[in-house]
Amino acid sequence: MIVPVHINYRDLEEICYYDEWEKGVVCDDYNAEHEVDVDDVEFDYIDLEEVIDRYLNDVIKILLSDKRYREKLLSVLKNQKNKVAQK
Repeated sequence: MIVPVHINYRDLEEICYYDEWEKGVVCDDYNAEHEVDVDDVEFDYIDLEEVIDRYLNDVIKILLSDKRYREKLLSVLKNQKNKVAQK
């Protein structure tokens, strides 16, 4: 799953310092939550499979509880059944 995240440099300044021994910048762990819009997330097919595996029951409930989703689901299932019957 690919999610672009912008981290403000001030946040990094608070957790990073120059280490004389290492001769470089060392940073502590960065822990924060970032709100992400669905449009900003790109799913691979494998990611979608993992989401479905994890949330299958919830997805089914949503599909069946909303008339628009239910009608679309039933239409797709009917078309799939017709394709199988034609073979």
